[in-house]
Amino acid sequence: MLQKAMCCYTADTLNYIDTVKAFCEQSSKWMLQRETEVNMMKDIQTRADKIDLSIGHVTQSQNKGKALEYMRSKVTQVTADSRRAELEEELAALLKSTLEGLEELDRFLDAVENLAVTSLNLFMEENQVLHLPEGISTVTVQLVIIAAQMICPHLIEFKRDADAFFCPKLQNVEVLAYQLDKYIRTTENICEKLEKSSFCEFCPKMNDDTLIDLDVDLSEDDTQRMLHHINQLEELR
Repeated sequence: MLQKAMCCYTADTLNYIDTVKAFCEQSSKWMLQRETEVNMMKDIQTRADKIDLSIGHVTQSQNKGKALEYMRSKVTQVTADSRRAELEEELAALLKSTLEGLEELDRFLDAVENLAVTSLNLFMEENQVLHLPEGISTVTVQLVIIAAQMICPHLIEFKRDADAFFCPKLQNVEVLAYQLDKYIRTTENICEKLEKSSFCEFCPKMNDDTLIDLDVDLSEDDTQRMLHHINQLEELR
């Protein structure tokens, strides 16, 4: 029981590190795509603003060209509504890509969150029971866990129910662009901090070689206590 519990906990930890590393390695591409989407949202906002120019914009202006532009925009309410509907369809198609990107981000954030509550003590060199695969040092695992703990407070900046927030409502497009841009900046900050934790040395292909050595001198009480502790650690995740 103890061997299985420790193997599962360790394998999950290494998989979380693998997930974090994989996302960070392609984060530049991810952020570039999201920045493109922010710019497209701003463009949709600009075109939406031109549909229904305010009367104040005209009355306060001496520019007859602006007045003419206003009159043209008010040809019919039906035309205006049709334009808005087209822009909302465009926004919906854009947000489909955005939500796919945020699903990737969610998996990354979940891994960071789980690493932040991972036990450092289990991965201490003094632990004679746990033997990590060759090429993966306990120091590397510890550094990633510590980095995740330091980063964890930033996770509250993300609205985890992305489907509910990023819905295609034209009146909200400015807020959506602002929020997505904020996500990009925060993600960039998180990845930079994680990359300093030396997980570039992590080799996920060796995960299956984790070994739990129960031949060390453990009493039955020690074994049960360790099993209870591992189960508690798993519940934290």
